[in-house]
Amino acid sequence: MKLIVLDCDGVLSKGEAFPFNPNLLARLGRLNRRARQGEAIPSVTLNTGRPSPYVEAVMQAIDGWQPALYEGGAGLYFPDAYQFETTPLMTTQRTAALQELITQVDQAVVESGQAYWQPGKSICHTLFARPPLTIADFTAEVKAIATEVSDQFMVTPAKLALNIHPGGIDKGTGLQWLSQVTGIDPAEMGGVGDTTGDVDFLRLIGQPAAPANATDDVKAVAHYVSSQVDAAGLQDILDHWAMP
Repeated sequence: MKLIVLDCDGVLSKGEAFPFNPNLLARLGRLNRRARQGEAIPSVTLNTGRPSPYVEAVMQAIDGWQPALYEGGAGLYFPDAYQFETTPLMTTQRTAALQELITQVDQAVVESGQAYWQPGKSICHTLFARPPLTIADFTAEVKAIATEVSDQFMVTPAKLALNIHPGGIDKGTGLQWLSQVTGIDPAEMGGVGDTTGDVDFLRLIGQPAAPANATDDVKAVAHYVSSQVDAAGLQDILDHWAMP
């Protein structure tokens, strides 16, 4: 294994607003430093739906140096050069259509007080419901807007959020992009994810794994499923892989 690719929420931590385990971050940092020094152990990077500033901060916390994917494969962050690249799958036409879609959704469900945007995103956008509403209260409306604007966009419910993203841009195509940039074949990667959106990249890599809190479709593609949840599950997976 040459590279470990991690989702964030439900893997590195329980999720939004929950604390990180400093011992886990320190362990990942040690792996990255030793791999960079030439030891025959994998480095660690991210493949997450979170926005680029969040990914930058987490990569600093784990001393990451390989490129990291953000916004569900829509962007790639290069720590050493401090550069951010947008997926080549986004054309000028698609960008214009996306801007129109987001404007209409904003007017329909955000300005009306039903939802709010997760900040910092530019391609794969995320809506959260304002209590006492849930995403089920406006999912149909957002899907109708997306259908009217273009057939190129997906509206996908997650556990607590509603994701809006261009079709064909996901964590799987992102992983293929990461592989091209790093020169590391997916078969030489390990990966950990917990939700349906992670299946796209986990099914491509050599050693997919999951914590106990993962959804059933993730567990179905995982070669190893931990008996522990979230960060404790990741620690267990690293032990299973005999990582120092």
